[in-house]
Amino acid sequence: MASDTDIDAWLTAEGILDGASRIEARVVLAAAGFTRPGKQRIADHKLDRARDALWAGVAPVCADAACQAAAPWSRLPTVLTKRERCSVCGGSNTARAFKAMKDACAKAKLERILLVGGSSAAHVQLREALAGSAIELRIIDGLNASPTKRTAAPDLAWAQLMVVWASTQLPHRVSQAFTEGRPRELPLITVARRGVESFCLEVARFARGGR
Repeated sequence: MASDTDIDAWLTAEGILDGASRIEARVVLAAAGFTRPGKQRIADHKLDRARDALWAGVAPVCADAACQAAAPWSRLPTVLTKRERCSVCGGSNTARAFKAMKDACAKAKLERILLVGGSSAAHVQLREALAGSAIELRIIDGLNASPTKRTAAPDLAWAQLMVVWASTQLPHRVSQAFTEGRPRELPLITVARRGVESFCLEVARFARGGR
């Protein structure tokens, strides 16, 4: 005898958290031919195909306020899910911060950021995350750079925003070449904490109008 599974229990196990979201999921499954109004169970041999249809037809978003705010990007129906299912952050605070920065910079038309300081690992992570985006990032490595006010001038003229990552290994002579040569019209923000998440959140706050 073929076995079957309760649809509501299966949707809960898949990570869909509330009743309204499970109703949205049922609509998607019905449109794909896996259920119909009033039906409570689904044959187990259909579950793999139903799972593919479900996640292709919804925009899963966790309960975090930042992810909820980002939800309208999708034309698909939004469903409340566990963090690891979230299409915005995937359970990662850093991924959420990257998205917040990209969205805020896009709205503010902020595309050229000059970063002074930061670790090599953070530089790699930033470059990888920003690849293909509209944001251009010029990085001054505090450990390997020997700038003067003259050599810093072209980068300062290029930038729309200068960020000094003060909590990292950043000799005063390096930061001084940029801060003392900074044009008055070039905004400057300081990131006081380590971690790429902190950098992204500070840039996003600035882009939204914070100083």
